Formats: sequence, C-alpha cells, structure tokens
Amino acid sequence: MKITTKIAVLTIVAAFAAAPAMAAHKYRHKHKKQTQVTIPDDPKQMTPEQAMAYNKRNLSLIVQGLPLILPSWSMPIYFGMQKHHDEEMRHKKRH
Repeated sequence: MKITTKIAVLTIVAAFAAAPAMAAHKYRHKHKKQTQVTIPDDPKQMTPEQAMAYNKRNLSLIVQGLPLILPSWSMPIYFGMQKHHDEEMRHKKRH
C-alpha cells in the first residue's frame, strides 16, 4: 500500500472510532446548557434563592481552596474532616 492510502485509511478508522465519543460529548453539552441556571451578577436583580446559590458557590470555592494555604502539618486533619463530610453526604443521599 502507498503511504497516502495508509494515511487515508487511518484517518477514516480514527474518525469512525471517535464518532461515539463525539456524539456523547454533544449529548452532554446539549443537556448541560438546558440545566444551567444563570445568576445575575447584580445583587439588586437577584431573588433570594439566586443570592443563596451565588453565596453557596462562592463559599464552596473558599473551602475547596483551603489546602493551598494550610500548613503541611494540618493536611491530615483537613483531609480527615473532608472524608468524614463526604461519608455523611453519601449516607444522606442513600436515605
């Protein structure tokens, strides 16, 4: 086989193999847009529920960024607390 036909065959096979992944990505992207809630940035335009969601999102970013500023000796304590919190959340979801 010539090199150009090998490249063409490999390109077709790669496109055929990537088709399910592209379809799944398109499906997820389409449904993600439908469920995404937009929250206005101006506090005067927010409803109380939107303000609560906005504050909760910002506070969760602070908690998630905590390991970046904690000293190394406190890491086992922090991750132990996170593990306990995750187990409680899983238990709540089951019941």
